[in-house]
Amino acid sequence: MQLELAGRHPLLRDNLAVARAEDPSRFVLDARRLLFAGPLDLTAAAASTHTHAATGTDTALLLPASPDVTAYIQRMDLLAVLPHATRVEGGTPDETRYDRSTTLLEVTPLQPETADTVGERLGRIAIHHLGARDGRKVFKGVGELIDNAVSHGAGPCGAFIAAQAYSGKTTGHRRLEIAVCDTGIGVLAHLLGNPDNAHVDTSRQALEHALRRGVSGTREPRGNGLPDLLSDTSDTAATRLVLRSGDGLLRAGRHADAASVTRTTPTSVPVRGTWSWLRVSYRP
Repeated sequence: MQLELAGRHPLLRDNLAVARAEDPSRFVLDARRLLFAGPLDLTAAAASTHTHAATGTDTALLLPASPDVTAYIQRMDLLAVLPHATRVEGGTPDETRYDRSTTLLEVTPLQPETADTVGERLGRIAIHHLGARDGRKVFKGVGELIDNAVSHGAGPCGAFIAAQAYSGKTTGHRRLEIAVCDTGIGVLAHLLGNPDNAHVDTSRQALEHALRRGVSGTREPRGNGLPDLLSDTSDTAATRLVLRSGDGLLRAGRHADAASVTRTTPTSVPVRGTWSWLRVSYRP
């Protein structure tokens, strides 16, 4: 199997670009035509390669032709978290590393024992760029994505998280972008663990239900985290959330002082586990 990452934000499109690999026992992540990499591209790359490597599949990463994009991938530690036997094709630049702890959360394995430390780093980034009030609101919402990944999203290969903050000088908005990709059972299988959800039979329906209050894969009084993420982020923010699990894709958005808008669609290429991407934007 070959998954192509080309252009900008390729994993936010409705369907993934997948081609049959010359060697069916090999998983190839082809990023040669990638023009811009963000947290979702990096965490999905980590989760995908680990998922395939766990089944004995050889994995390979073809680095971008753009030296700037390759440098970003290297700086964000994707190469460091790939399965140890992954073949990396393409050159990497010499690197002088500077402290970016108030702006970047490099690709990091997310496990129960690391969740608190990761959360603290994200909290500092959010407050530094968004201020105390808005930063705490965003961090509260992000906590749900982390909790999902380390609890029902936990798989044999774990989960991966990355984040970047933008000052607004180039984007026009102060912005925090976070992605969490896990290798777990997926949203549908999780919800079916609760008999109350027995009527849910597709990944698309499962994603829709996951955004409804009180819906959970357990009998515990849970299930308000994702709805709160959209409604309580801030009264001045524009929020976008994208969830991909199985063969379902959900896009949800909320502009300041406006109701949330949600759209789901089936996809032609399923993913294992759950991929989540959150972007919260404020005017400078």
